[in-house]
Amino acid sequence: MLFNSFAFFIFFCLFYSLYWKLGSKFKLQNILILCGSYFFYGWWDPRFLILIILSTVTDYISALGIVGRKVDLKYISVFLLLSSVLLNLGNLAEAKWIIPLVVVYLITFWSLQKIFSKVDKRSRRNAWLAISMIFNLGMLGFFKYFNFFADSLYQLGSTFGLSINEFTLSVILPVGISFYTFQTMSYTIDVYRGQLKPSRKFIEFSAYVAFFPQLVAGPIERAKHLLPQFMKPRSITRSDFNGALWLFMWGLYKKVVIADNLAKISDEIFLNPIVKSSGDLVANGELVAALIAFTFQIYCDFSGYSDMAIALARMLGFDFMENFNVPYFAKTPSDFWRRWHISLSTWLRDYLYIPLGGNRSTPIVTYRNLMITMVLGGLWHGASWLFILWGAFHGVILCVYRLLNVDRWLHRRNGTALVKFFQDLCLIALMFLLTSFSWLLFRAESLETVGVFLQGIMLFPLSFISSGDDIRALHNVFFYILPLILLDTIQFTTGYRFPYEKLPRYVSIHLQMFVVFSIIALSSQGGGDFIYFDF
Repeated sequence: MLFNSFAFFIFFCLFYSLYWKLGSKFKLQNILILCGSYFFYGWWDPRFLILIILSTVTDYISALGIVGRKVDLKYISVFLLLSSVLLNLGNLAEAKWIIPLVVVYLITFWSLQKIFSKVDKRSRRNAWLAISMIFNLGMLGFFKYFNFFADSLYQLGSTFGLSINEFTLSVILPVGISFYTFQTMSYTIDVYRGQLKPSRKFIEFSAYVAFFPQLVAGPIERAKHLLPQFMKPRSITRSDFNGALWLFMWGLYKKVVIADNLAKISDEIFLNPIVKSSGDLVANGELVAALIAFTFQIYCDFSGYSDMAIALARMLGFDFMENFNVPYFAKTPSDFWRRWHISLSTWLRDYLYIPLGGNRSTPIVTYRNLMITMVLGGLWHGASWLFILWGAFHGVILCVYRLLNVDRWLHRRNGTALVKFFQDLCLIALMFLLTSFSWLLFRAESLETVGVFLQGIMLFPLSFISSGDDIRALHNVFFYILPLILLDTIQFTTGYRFPYEKLPRYVSIHLQMFVVFSIIALSSQGGGDFIYFDF
């Protein structure tokens, strides 16, 4: 169920009406959120609801086990068995594995609770943390990476003349699995570190994990920020609702007007960067246009989803963290990752980079930690060597900028405001070029595609003078992205998180009218899923 679909519109209108009918009865609202979120996720494939449920139960039990609290598994067992029976009834032919899986799961956890109750405190804490990590990473690894590593092993064996049987599984990647597994793991790790007290309220914790606005593509919310909001009554003012509605419309505009229309430009060229579907050769300017199109497509697609998720949460009385902050105005790689997919970059920083040692040791160790973090961040996005290469590229430029002390120089530099302005302009332009190249690695189907693009981009200045195709291709891209650049510039220069809320009323009204009429007139027919649903 997509945010930009009619089905979601009907779902949310009914859900919203019933939600606020309950008034200040926040416990009943939490039950409604849990049921609505499971319905929302099950709309794609109800079989995979069991994965969210098991991930929720695992981290609920593990967190309590870490602090020495025993969980009464009777109620959990009833919940799991009832859920598995309902899922089985809904998918008679395809979900026969669910009930046996749940039975084995329950027997395993009954046994683990008895075993871990007899060990010392330190061993118990480590054991429950390991259970959470093994379950979540194991589930993620099986569904997302099994075929990738199996195929890589087969290719490696073939390279060295070894006879290895090729073995892959026909498995579907569950929507949003990378997001909710990271969210539940962060909860257990925070409890283990003593930064958070575990919740004994199963319904509230389950609603936190499955909360539908951010379930399938983030933001990856920390329990210390979002979970307490489920423990108290929520409210919303008319001003809050109006601001949330406008934010939702702006996110929808970025998705259906900008991202989906740019996808038509970029997809055709990336599919075949040599010959178009019409049979004509792809011009160099069209390669440049396709790369610029994807650079803004992925930004508008993902930030559009985040805007809509934040807006939906605000309509329900919740506050989500900011996930994007004009990333293409970044001056350095570290600045970029403070602005792009903030919930993931801070997750990688807090749960991977800092535990590896961060920048507390020698420069060589710091560079190692940066590379490991970014390579694994690339792998998180998808099971492909090009995603790993994308992460490695970002790791390299982070190391280079750190070696040159660019961030430190920015804080200590002298000069007039005009000089600093031109310095900033050059740094932003360079970072945008580096980021755009990284998106080439991210989007390309193969290294051959990367080579074709690089060759065309280098020859582009020579062909631009004489080719009308180049000018038309770039015109089509800039037609869609100019309004975005204008609003992002306002946000960057003013520092406001949501600049439209600070604009004069008459300007805001005209901007709203522009967005609404653009959605009606320019929405791409047959727009696709959100890009990050695949991750």
